Amino acid sequence: MARVLVVDDDVTMRELLCQTLEDAGLETEAADSGRCALKALCRATAADETYDAMVLDIIMPDINGWRVLEAVKSNPLWEDLPVVVVSGYVKDANDVARVSEFDGFFVEKTGNFLEVIRSALGRIVQAA
Repeated sequence: MARVLVVDDDVTMRELLCQTLEDAGLETEAADSGRCALKALCRATAADETYDAMVLDIIMPDINGWRVLEAVKSNPLWEDLPVVVVSGYVKDANDVARVSEFDGFFVEKTGNFLEVIRSALGRIVQAA
């Protein structure tokens, strides 16, 4: 079963994302901050239980999603980890372009975004 790290500081959103992905047959682990996400990645790597993908919120109070994304993509152990970036706040088109520079997939938290995330992760983990 594919493992997905879900990172969002909003408890309701985090639980909704995890439930949606678990209903789609994916195993999830949740992190409530960027700092916790990086710790989870380190623990998983050390235990040789890596994640197949990550869902990452951008706006978080401690280490924001941009910094997490930079850390992931600059680490040779994690650089190939597929990342679906989610945000309820899109500053401008540069944010979407910035995600693509990191080979990420951007989803705005509007409309049917949960279905878009579920579908994207389904394709990502099947391709792996």
